[in-house]
Amino acid sequence: MKHRIKLIRQFAYLISAFVVTTIAVCAVVTYLYQMSQYRTVCRDRIMEVGDYLSGLILEDPDDFLAYRDYYMSHYEELRIPCDFNEYNTARREFNHAFSEAYPGQTFKADVKPSDLNDELQRLYYTYRHEYWLLTFEQARASFNLPYTYFLVPDESTYYTTYMIDGERTEDKDHPGYLYMGDSYYEEPESHTLLWNTYFNGQKYDEVYEWDNKWGNTYSYYTPLVINDKCIGLVVTEIDVADVNRMILTNTMYLVLRLAAFLIILTFLLLFFINRYHIRRINHLSEQINDFSSTRAYDTVDSIREYPYGNDEIKMLADNTADMIKELQIHEGKVAQAAQFKSDFLANMSHEIRTPMNAIVALSDLTVREEDAEKKEGYISQIHSSANAMLVIINDILDFSRIESGTMEITPAAYDVRKMVNDVVNSTAMGLKDKPVTMRLDIAPDIPQNLIGDSARIRQIITNVISNAVKFTKEGSIRINVDHEKTDGDDIVLKFRVADTGIGIMKQDYEMIFESFSQVDSRRNREVEGTGLGLAITQRLVRLMGGEIEVESEYGVGSVFKIRIPQKVSGLITTAATTEDHIAPASDKALSLPDAKILVVDDNSVNLFVAKSLLGLYDIKPTCVSSGEQAIEAAGRMRYDMILMDYMMPQMDGIEAMKLIREKFPDYKDIPIIAFTANAVEEARDVLLKEGMDDFIAKPVKAEDLKALLLKWIH
Repeated sequence: MKHRIKLIRQFAYLISAFVVTTIAVCAVVTYLYQMSQYRTVCRDRIMEVGDYLSGLILEDPDDFLAYRDYYMSHYEELRIPCDFNEYNTARREFNHAFSEAYPGQTFKADVKPSDLNDELQRLYYTYRHEYWLLTFEQARASFNLPYTYFLVPDESTYYTTYMIDGERTEDKDHPGYLYMGDSYYEEPESHTLLWNTYFNGQKYDEVYEWDNKWGNTYSYYTPLVINDKCIGLVVTEIDVADVNRMILTNTMYLVLRLAAFLIILTFLLLFFINRYHIRRINHLSEQINDFSSTRAYDTVDSIREYPYGNDEIKMLADNTADMIKELQIHEGKVAQAAQFKSDFLANMSHEIRTPMNAIVALSDLTVREEDAEKKEGYISQIHSSANAMLVIINDILDFSRIESGTMEITPAAYDVRKMVNDVVNSTAMGLKDKPVTMRLDIAPDIPQNLIGDSARIRQIITNVISNAVKFTKEGSIRINVDHEKTDGDDIVLKFRVADTGIGIMKQDYEMIFESFSQVDSRRNREVEGTGLGLAITQRLVRLMGGEIEVESEYGVGSVFKIRIPQKVSGLITTAATTEDHIAPASDKALSLPDAKILVVDDNSVNLFVAKSLLGLYDIKPTCVSSGEQAIEAAGRMRYDMILMDYMMPQMDGIEAMKLIREKFPDYKDIPIIAFTANAVEEARDVLLKEGMDDFIAKPVKAEDLKALLLKWIH
């Protein structure tokens, strides 16, 4: 409690000093700023008026000189007060009189003002006098100025003095219209020097400030120089005394309002400071409770970013944040492991069931088929799928042995050139439908006969080159084989595989060597594989004392570099291979020649299997290889059933099913069957929940397909 009171007192002193300083600074700054702004406005305004009026006069200087001379000669005649509203009347009277006196002639062009008779001159200069009075008055009103004057120099002394037409002022002590004629009393001596300067024809751009009995005044003097002679000045003035008082008053009111606001703010701040410790503890408690119930990932950031200060509560908050962070990391690893397991099971189900579908179904077809040519086609597809199945199983077994530590490296003599050529020739088959060139460069001085585990080295380079083949859609793949000598008969065998494939992001470099992982698996769904190839490769390289590196630019390509220690030898060994063959069988039942079935699968073998199986029942299905093609086919005709693969690139089976039923209402009652190699129970439940009508897993058996047809069509 004492600590809290002491802290509040310190804040009170600090805030009070801040309040006083703020009020004083704001008062001074506000007053100076307003005065500066207003003086700038006043100066600019009266300079605009002075320049405007002098410019107006100088547009026709000769006319103005004639008017001035007439005014000085007939001063008493023009002293009659003039109503400004009668300006147009006086102008019309002059124009009418001139037209009668000089028919067909133009004033000034044909007849000069000095050529007019006395009556017309009187009408003209009365009209001009009203014009100048009106011009000065309009300027004064439009610019919101209290005074605008016109002055002429004293002809006897050539000093400019006040000349006033007193009858045209609103107040002789506070004049406001046009000044011309009699000398005005109490000439301001402080202006004498300034006027002499103007008389010499110089322009003085400063605004003159002076005090008289009318108050503080700003004055601006514009010389009228006609024919190199200064005939007078146009003077504009503003009385700023009242404005100064108003600014001072407003500043005082502002200070009072600011003081009241800051005092109230001070009490509020002290109130919140009094609760500051409690609020910090409450915030920390709320974050812990939220994390306990929701496991929110932003809890650590919320705790670290909150302004706890630098006392014991801050230390407690930091320790709590560290504990939550460690817990999140641990839970993340557990979740990642569970996700890897789930992904692995789903991927294995898909990868194993895809070739198994071909093997089981085509085996069934082979048994039933009597045509020798078709049997040969079935057996060829069975052989291909069996090999793919063997690769998958071997990957799983190899990885299991490596992880358990039972994998052994068996050195033997081998021909490195022959081995590499065999691998390149076999993997190049995957490029037959791609615009990709493959080039192999083997260093000419590399020893031909080496001692090492050729089977594992073959597996290593096969995995790396196959990986390049899978992910390179166009461009080139370059394979370089070289070596470097070490001690005695030892060398380091070097492989370099460079491709122009999709590349890898830097943050994913380590991920490509993780078990059961494939970078950007959705975009690369069309690429088959267990996700074990590079993981096995890395572990095999390390088992043989070597190393593997990857360099890649996303969207440009990848380079894999492998270094494996080997010994030089003069012996070569070779290995033989065997192939298994499966005998066919045949059978036939159920005939549905009129059934219209659409089969959707991105795998050509699966389409072949489905088409062949459906052919047992005299069905000629329509086969497409993507979700987009399925939507187009459904739009062209109405099918009795759709067998829809789930795992397809770009658009999966669920998305395609929903779009078909959304675009074509007739398909709401048409069975769409999930046709997938992902046969885990969770996948079945998800597919049925998403709207699939039924589920048939790959590999498809003829009996299962028959039951499906009997259930939904026959």
